[in-house]
Amino acid sequence: MPPDFVSCSGLIIDDIVLPDGRTHFNTLGGSATHALAGMRVWAERLGYFAGVGDDLDPAHRERLERFGVDLRGLITRPGHRTPRAWQLFEQDERRIEVFRTDVNDFYQIEPSLDEMPPDYLAARGFHLCHGTTPEMTETAKFVRGHNPSACIAWEPTPLQTTGIEEEMRAALAQVDVISPDLSEAREMTGRATEQDAVATLLDWGARLVALRLGARGSRVIAPDGLSLAIPAVPTTVVDTTGGGDAYIGGFLVALTEGLEPHEAGARAAVSASFAIEQFGIPDFDDKLRQEAERRLAWVRQRIGAESGDRGAAEPSALGRG
Repeated sequence: MPPDFVSCSGLIIDDIVLPDGRTHFNTLGGSATHALAGMRVWAERLGYFAGVGDDLDPAHRERLERFGVDLRGLITRPGHRTPRAWQLFEQDERRIEVFRTDVNDFYQIEPSLDEMPPDYLAARGFHLCHGTTPEMTETAKFVRGHNPSACIAWEPTPLQTTGIEEEMRAALAQVDVISPDLSEAREMTGRATEQDAVATLLDWGARLVALRLGARGSRVIAPDGLSLAIPAVPTTVVDTTGGGDAYIGGFLVALTEGLEPHEAGARAAVSASFAIEQFGIPDFDDKLRQEAERRLAWVRQRIGAESGDRGAAEPSALGRG
């Protein structure tokens, strides 16, 4: 059956080096992979739209299929290699990403929009994380042209943090939520403080901002004054790679389901918690879903209203969904 949610971004194979010298090579990664993992906590029918080389390990394809991902949108480029990157971790949990694939080669294998399986365009939600800001805007317009009711989440890339204001405004007009981390928000807006960066994104037309703050959790902010502090779920951190991607994946599913921003933030926090407690993507079974519900209840009880009348949700409202 066609997917309900589609992630449009690159697949990357990570070679991970830990501070103590241990390594985890040939780990399935990339923004879309981790975003799909975040979606998978709350949804089952998923689609992957990206380009890969003809060297992609068959085990990775099998892993994604077992994971519940439709791979008709994973376009193989003969004669090319699948993008690869070092993920180097420091003792203080800092992560340094070093691409082993030339950036030109990386974008050369990206599929064009006319290569997307037609039924993907009927998906209810889309995660976009690729290209320049104008390219991302064109992708969002393409999706909207075929599916006006689709919910679109924008997770900015480093290439998209240096655009001009007009480009940012054009992009924000096409998406339902933007989810940068704090450094990305500052770079995108040229503002030094967290508050000013968020205020600028809202002024430029953002309908909803889900600001990712690492161990501090996240903030969900809307133009109507809603401002919520969403806590991070306590867990044993093994690999922070993909935590932000999983967050926006979970957020997208909840928002598409019509849930309120506080519930979307809570489910996003749960998705992120699963992403960072193992290498690669987790296995999903009934036990994981039960654990997801337990973690969701924990987050709901600790959401904090920062400002604005709508932020002060009643306990019953926090329990919806």
